[in-house]
Amino acid sequence: MGENLAVSVNAVLPLILCMAAGCLFRRMKLVDEPFCRKCNTFCFKTFLPLMIFMNVYNSDLESAVQPGAFLFAAGAVLVIFAAAFFLIPRIVKKDAADSAGNPVPAASRQAVLVQCVFRSNFVIFGYQVVANVYGAEQAAVASVMAAIVVPLYNVLAVFTLEYFKNRKSGLKPVLLGIAKNPLILGALAAFAFKLPGIPLPTPVHTALTDMAGIATPLALVVLGGTFHFNALRKNAGALALGTFGKIILSPLVMVPAAAALGFRDAALLSLVIVFASPAAVNSYTMAAAYGHDPELAGQLVVVTSIVSMASVFGWIFLLRTVGLIA
Repeated sequence: MGENLAVSVNAVLPLILCMAAGCLFRRMKLVDEPFCRKCNTFCFKTFLPLMIFMNVYNSDLESAVQPGAFLFAAGAVLVIFAAAFFLIPRIVKKDAADSAGNPVPAASRQAVLVQCVFRSNFVIFGYQVVANVYGAEQAAVASVMAAIVVPLYNVLAVFTLEYFKNRKSGLKPVLLGIAKNPLILGALAAFAFKLPGIPLPTPVHTALTDMAGIATPLALVVLGGTFHFNALRKNAGALALGTFGKIILSPLVMVPAAAALGFRDAALLSLVIVFASPAAVNSYTMAAAYGHDPELAGQLVVVTSIVSMASVFGWIFLLRTVGLIA
Protein backbone atom coordinates (compact mmCIF):
# COMPACT_ATOMS: atom_id res chain seq x y z
CA MET A 1 0.00 0.00 0.00
CA GLY A 2 2.83 2.40 0.87
CA GLU A 3 4.49 1.88 -2.52
CA ASN A 4 1.26 2.49 -4.40
CA LEU A 5 0.55 5.62 -2.39
CA ALA A 6 4.08 6.88 -3.07
CA VAL A 7 3.58 6.38 -6.83
CA SER A 8 0.39 8.42 -6.79
CA VAL A 9 1.81 11.17 -4.62
CA ASN A 10 5.01 11.41 -6.69
CA ALA A 11 2.94 11.75 -9.86
CA VAL A 12 0.60 14.46 -8.58
CA LEU A 13 2.45 16.45 -5.90
CA PRO A 14 4.98 18.13 -8.27
CA LEU A 15 2.06 19.57 -10.27
CA ILE A 16 0.43 20.96 -7.14
CA LEU A 17 3.74 22.45 -5.95
CA CYS A 18 4.23 24.25 -9.28
CA MET A 19 0.73 25.71 -9.04
CA ALA A 20 1.37 26.73 -5.43
CA ALA A 21 4.55 28.49 -6.58
CA GLY A 22 2.55 30.55 -9.07
CA CYS A 23 0.06 31.53 -6.37
CA LEU A 24 2.95 32.49 -4.06
CA PHE A 25 4.60 34.58 -6.79
CA ARG A 26 1.37 36.52 -7.26
CA ARG A 27 1.01 37.11 -3.51
CA MET A 28 4.63 38.32 -3.43
CA LYS A 29 3.69 40.66 -6.30
CA LEU A 30 6.39 39.22 -8.53
CA VAL A 31 3.71 38.63 -11.16
CA ASP A 32 0.17 39.86 -11.69
CA GLU A 33 -2.81 38.44 -13.55
CA PRO A 34 -2.36 40.47 -16.77
CA PHE A 35 1.22 39.18 -16.98
CA CYS A 36 0.07 35.61 -16.34
CA ARG A 37 -2.58 35.80 -19.04
CA LYS A 38 -0.10 37.15 -21.59
CA CYS A 39 2.36 34.46 -20.56
CA ASN A 40 -0.39 31.87 -20.98
CA THR A 41 -1.03 32.99 -24.56
CA PHE A 42 2.70 32.93 -25.30
CA CYS A 43 3.02 29.42 -23.85
CA PHE A 44 0.01 28.22 -25.86
CA LYS A 45 1.50 29.45 -29.13
CA THR A 46 5.12 28.40 -28.55
CA PHE A 47 6.18 25.98 -25.84
CA LEU A 48 3.10 23.73 -25.83
CA PRO A 49 3.26 23.04 -29.61
CA LEU A 50 6.97 22.28 -29.15
CA MET A 51 6.13 19.87 -26.34
CA ILE A 52 3.58 18.07 -28.53
CA PHE A 53 6.10 17.99 -31.39
CA MET A 54 8.85 16.46 -29.25
CA ASN A 55 6.52 13.95 -27.55
CA VAL A 56 5.39 12.60 -30.91
CA TYR A 57 8.82 12.83 -32.54
CA ASN A 58 10.54 10.97 -29.68
CA SER A 59 7.89 8.23 -29.43
CA ASP A 60 9.06 4.74 -30.36
CA LEU A 61 6.27 3.77 -32.72
CA GLU A 62 7.81 0.39 -33.57
CA SER A 63 8.13 -1.07 -30.07
CA ALA A 64 5.56 -1.63 -27.36
CA VAL A 65 2.79 -1.24 -29.92
CA GLN A 66 -0.44 -2.76 -28.63
CA PRO A 67 -3.07 -1.91 -31.26
CA GLY A 68 -5.94 -3.29 -29.21
CA ALA A 69 -5.17 -1.10 -26.21
CA PHE A 70 -4.63 1.95 -28.40
CA LEU A 71 -7.88 1.36 -30.28
CA PHE A 72 -9.76 0.93 -27.01
CA ALA A 73 -8.23 4.14 -25.60
CA ALA A 74 -9.20 6.16 -28.67
CA GLY A 75 -12.69 4.67 -28.82
CA ALA A 76 -13.29 5.24 -25.11
CA VAL A 77 -12.15 8.87 -25.34
CA LEU A 78 -14.59 9.41 -28.22
CA VAL A 79 -17.43 7.82 -26.20
CA ILE A 80 -16.67 9.98 -23.15
CA PHE A 81 -16.43 13.07 -25.36
CA ALA A 82 -19.78 12.33 -27.04
CA ALA A 83 -21.49 11.73 -23.70
CA ALA A 84 -20.11 14.95 -22.19
CA PHE A 85 -20.86 16.96 -25.35
CA PHE A 86 -24.48 15.78 -25.26
CA LEU A 87 -25.19 15.89 -21.52
CA ILE A 88 -23.37 18.91 -20.11
CA PRO A 89 -25.24 21.58 -22.13
CA ARG A 90 -28.45 20.02 -20.81
CA ILE A 91 -27.21 20.25 -17.22
CA VAL A 92 -25.39 23.61 -17.27
CA LYS A 93 -27.83 26.17 -18.65
CA LYS A 94 -27.30 29.38 -16.66
CA ASP A 95 -24.81 32.18 -17.16
CA ALA A 96 -22.52 32.99 -14.24
CA ALA A 97 -19.88 35.50 -13.13
CA ASP A 98 -16.21 35.13 -12.28
CA SER A 99 -14.53 36.29 -9.06
CA ALA A 100 -14.19 39.81 -10.47
CA GLY A 101 -17.90 39.98 -11.29
CA ASN A 102 -17.42 39.68 -15.05
CA PRO A 103 -20.24 37.81 -16.80
CA VAL A 104 -19.48 34.29 -18.03
CA PRO A 105 -21.87 32.85 -20.64
CA ALA A 106 -23.24 29.37 -20.08
CA ALA A 107 -21.66 28.28 -23.38
CA SER A 108 -18.17 29.08 -22.03
CA ARG A 109 -18.78 27.02 -18.89
CA GLN A 110 -20.15 24.18 -21.01
CA ALA A 111 -17.02 24.20 -23.20
CA VAL A 112 -14.73 24.09 -20.15
CA LEU A 113 -16.65 21.23 -18.52
CA VAL A 114 -16.83 19.13 -21.69
CA GLN A 115 -13.08 19.50 -22.17
CA CYS A 116 -12.42 18.64 -18.53
CA VAL A 117 -14.37 15.39 -18.65
CA PHE A 118 -12.75 13.81 -21.73
CA ARG A 119 -9.23 15.28 -21.64
CA SER A 120 -6.76 13.88 -19.12
CA ASN A 121 -3.25 14.87 -18.12
CA PHE A 122 -1.84 11.74 -19.75
CA VAL A 123 1.30 13.41 -21.12
CA ILE A 124 2.50 14.13 -17.58
CA PHE A 125 0.99 11.18 -15.72
CA GLY A 126 1.09 8.30 -18.20
CA TYR A 127 4.77 7.58 -18.66
CA GLN A 128 5.74 8.60 -15.14
CA VAL A 129 3.23 6.36 -13.34
CA VAL A 130 3.83 3.33 -15.58
CA ALA A 131 7.61 3.76 -15.32
CA ASN A 132 7.37 4.00 -11.53
CA VAL A 133 5.46 0.72 -11.40
CA TYR A 134 7.10 -1.31 -14.20
CA GLY A 135 10.34 0.45 -15.10
CA ALA A 136 11.31 2.53 -18.13
CA GLU A 137 11.37 -0.35 -20.63
CA GLN A 138 7.77 -1.45 -20.08
CA ALA A 139 6.63 2.16 -19.92
CA ALA A 140 7.17 2.46 -23.68
CA VAL A 141 3.54 1.43 -24.16
CA ALA A 142 2.51 4.64 -22.36
CA SER A 143 4.73 6.76 -24.62
CA VAL A 144 3.21 5.27 -27.77
CA MET A 145 -0.30 5.56 -26.34
CA ALA A 146 0.40 9.25 -25.73
CA ALA A 147 1.14 9.65 -29.44
CA ILE A 148 -2.38 8.30 -30.09
CA VAL A 149 -4.52 9.96 -27.43
CA VAL A 150 -2.83 13.37 -27.18
CA PRO A 151 -3.50 14.39 -30.81
CA LEU A 152 -7.05 13.06 -30.36
CA TYR A 153 -7.44 15.16 -27.20
CA ASN A 154 -6.20 18.21 -29.06
CA VAL A 155 -8.52 17.77 -32.04
CA LEU A 156 -11.54 17.23 -29.80
CA ALA A 157 -10.55 20.11 -27.53
CA VAL A 158 -10.16 22.54 -30.42
CA PHE A 159 -13.47 21.37 -31.88
CA THR A 160 -15.18 21.83 -28.51
CA LEU A 161 -13.76 25.28 -27.83
CA GLU A 162 -14.42 26.46 -31.38
CA TYR A 163 -17.93 25.00 -31.43
CA PHE A 164 -19.09 26.66 -28.23
CA LYS A 165 -17.53 29.91 -29.41
CA ASN A 166 -18.85 29.91 -32.97
CA ARG A 167 -21.76 27.46 -33.00
CA LYS A 168 -24.07 30.17 -34.31
CA SER A 169 -21.71 30.84 -37.21
CA GLY A 170 -21.78 27.36 -38.71
CA LEU A 171 -19.18 24.63 -39.11
CA LYS A 172 -16.64 26.54 -41.24
CA PRO A 173 -15.18 28.71 -38.40
CA VAL A 174 -14.91 25.59 -36.23
CA LEU A 175 -12.94 23.66 -38.86
CA LEU A 176 -10.79 26.71 -39.63
CA GLY A 177 -9.97 27.10 -35.95
CA ILE A 178 -8.93 23.44 -35.76
CA ALA A 179 -6.68 23.80 -38.81
CA LYS A 180 -4.94 26.85 -37.30
CA ASN A 181 -4.56 25.48 -33.76
CA PRO A 182 -0.86 25.53 -32.71
CA LEU A 183 -1.08 22.17 -30.93
CA ILE A 184 -2.54 20.47 -33.99
CA LEU A 185 0.16 22.03 -36.16
CA GLY A 186 2.81 20.82 -33.70
CA ALA A 187 1.55 17.22 -33.92
CA LEU A 188 1.32 17.33 -37.72
CA ALA A 189 4.84 18.73 -37.98
CA ALA A 190 6.12 15.92 -35.77
CA PHE A 191 4.54 13.24 -37.97
CA ALA A 192 5.97 14.99 -41.04
CA PHE A 193 9.45 14.44 -39.59
CA LYS A 194 8.76 11.12 -37.84
CA LEU A 195 7.12 9.04 -40.57
CA PRO A 196 9.72 9.59 -43.32
CA GLY A 197 12.51 9.32 -40.75
CA ILE A 198 13.90 12.84 -41.14
CA PRO A 199 16.46 13.31 -38.33
CA LEU A 200 16.81 16.52 -36.38
CA PRO A 201 20.40 17.79 -36.06
CA THR A 202 21.66 17.26 -32.52
CA PRO A 203 21.84 20.99 -31.61
CA VAL A 204 18.30 21.52 -32.92
CA HIS A 205 16.99 18.46 -31.08
CA THR A 206 18.64 19.61 -27.85
CA ALA A 207 17.28 23.14 -28.16
CA LEU A 208 13.75 21.94 -28.93
CA THR A 209 13.87 19.47 -26.05
CA ASP A 210 14.93 22.21 -23.65
CA MET A 211 12.16 24.54 -24.81
CA ALA A 212 9.56 21.77 -24.76
CA GLY A 213 10.51 21.06 -21.16
CA ILE A 214 9.43 24.58 -20.21
CA ALA A 215 5.81 24.05 -21.30
CA THR A 216 4.27 22.12 -18.42
CA PRO A 217 5.97 23.87 -15.46
CA LEU A 218 5.35 27.29 -17.01
CA ALA A 219 1.67 26.46 -17.66
CA LEU A 220 1.32 25.26 -14.05
CA VAL A 221 3.00 28.33 -12.55
CA VAL A 222 0.85 30.62 -14.70
CA LEU A 223 -2.23 28.69 -13.62
CA GLY A 224 -1.30 29.15 -9.97
CA GLY A 225 -0.79 32.85 -10.58
CA THR A 226 -4.41 33.25 -11.68
CA PHE A 227 -5.98 30.91 -9.12
CA HIS A 228 -8.43 32.37 -6.58
CA PHE A 229 -9.53 30.19 -3.66
CA ASN A 230 -12.40 32.54 -2.86
CA ALA A 231 -14.07 31.61 -6.16
CA LEU A 232 -14.26 27.88 -5.38
CA ARG A 233 -17.56 28.21 -3.52
CA LYS A 234 -19.11 30.17 -6.37
CA ASN A 235 -18.18 27.41 -8.83
CA ALA A 236 -18.92 24.53 -6.43
CA GLY A 237 -21.64 22.97 -8.60
CA ALA A 238 -19.59 23.08 -11.80
CA LEU A 239 -16.49 21.80 -10.00
CA ALA A 240 -18.44 18.90 -8.53
CA LEU A 241 -19.88 18.04 -11.94
CA GLY A 242 -16.54 18.18 -13.75
CA THR A 243 -14.67 16.28 -11.05
CA PHE A 244 -17.33 13.57 -10.84
CA GLY A 245 -17.35 13.07 -14.61
CA LYS A 246 -13.55 13.09 -14.98
CA ILE A 247 -12.25 11.33 -11.89
CA ILE A 248 -15.09 9.02 -10.83
CA LEU A 249 -17.55 8.18 -13.60
CA SER A 250 -15.19 7.84 -16.58
CA PRO A 251 -12.78 5.35 -14.97
CA LEU A 252 -15.63 3.55 -13.22
CA VAL A 253 -17.09 2.71 -16.63
CA MET A 254 -13.97 2.33 -18.77
CA VAL A 255 -11.44 0.54 -16.51
CA PRO A 256 -13.68 -2.51 -15.85
CA ALA A 257 -14.48 -2.59 -19.58
CA ALA A 258 -10.75 -2.61 -20.39
CA ALA A 259 -10.11 -5.39 -17.87
CA ALA A 260 -13.01 -7.43 -19.26
CA LEU A 261 -11.45 -7.19 -22.73
CA GLY A 262 -8.28 -8.78 -21.42
CA PHE A 263 -5.87 -5.85 -21.06
CA ARG A 264 -3.33 -6.41 -18.29
CA ASP A 265 -0.22 -4.99 -16.63
CA ALA A 266 1.42 -1.96 -18.33
CA ALA A 267 -1.30 -1.67 -20.99
CA LEU A 268 -4.09 -1.73 -18.40
CA LEU A 269 -2.27 0.70 -16.11
CA SER A 270 -1.77 3.07 -19.06
CA LEU A 271 -5.52 2.93 -19.70
CA VAL A 272 -6.19 3.63 -16.02
CA ILE A 273 -4.15 6.83 -16.31
CA VAL A 274 -6.03 7.85 -19.47
CA PHE A 275 -9.30 7.77 -17.52
CA ALA A 276 -8.40 8.44 -13.86
CA SER A 277 -5.78 11.19 -14.13
CA PRO A 278 -6.80 14.83 -13.64
CA ALA A 279 -7.91 17.34 -16.23
CA ALA A 280 -5.05 18.31 -18.53
CA VAL A 281 -3.07 21.42 -17.66
CA ASN A 282 -3.39 22.35 -21.33
CA SER A 283 -7.17 22.47 -20.89
CA TYR A 284 -6.72 25.62 -18.81
CA THR A 285 -4.22 27.07 -21.28
CA MET A 286 -6.49 26.45 -24.26
CA ALA A 287 -9.66 27.61 -22.48
CA ALA A 288 -7.94 30.87 -21.56
CA ALA A 289 -6.65 31.31 -25.10
CA TYR A 290 -10.19 30.91 -26.46
CA GLY A 291 -11.76 33.14 -23.77
CA HIS A 292 -13.76 30.30 -22.20
CA ASP A 293 -14.01 30.87 -18.40
CA PRO A 294 -10.31 30.42 -17.54
CA GLU A 295 -11.11 30.72 -13.84
CA LEU A 296 -13.31 27.61 -13.87
CA ALA A 297 -10.86 25.78 -16.15
CA GLY A 298 -7.98 26.47 -13.77
CA GLN A 299 -9.99 25.43 -10.73
CA LEU A 300 -10.91 22.16 -12.42
CA VAL A 301 -7.23 21.39 -13.05
CA VAL A 302 -6.40 22.07 -9.39
CA VAL A 303 -9.36 20.22 -7.88
CA THR A 304 -9.12 17.17 -10.16
CA SER A 305 -5.35 17.03 -9.52
CA ILE A 306 -5.97 16.81 -5.77
CA VAL A 307 -8.83 14.31 -6.05
CA SER A 308 -6.89 12.18 -8.55
CA MET A 309 -4.31 11.38 -5.87
CA ALA A 310 -6.94 9.20 -4.22
CA SER A 311 -8.33 8.00 -7.56
CA VAL A 312 -5.02 6.85 -9.08
CA PHE A 313 -3.94 5.27 -5.80
CA GLY A 314 -7.30 3.50 -5.44
CA TRP A 315 -7.23 2.01 -8.93
CA ILE A 316 -3.60 0.89 -8.68
CA PHE A 317 -4.21 -0.68 -5.28
CA LEU A 318 -7.42 -2.40 -6.42
CA LEU A 319 -5.98 -3.78 -9.67
CA ARG A 320 -2.85 -5.02 -7.93
CA THR A 321 -4.94 -6.65 -5.23
CA VAL A 322 -7.03 -8.61 -7.75
CA GLY A 323 -3.97 -9.49 -9.84
CA LEU A 324 -4.78 -7.54 -13.01
CA ILE A 325 -1.55 -5.58 -12.82
CA ALA A 326 1.63 -7.08 -11.38
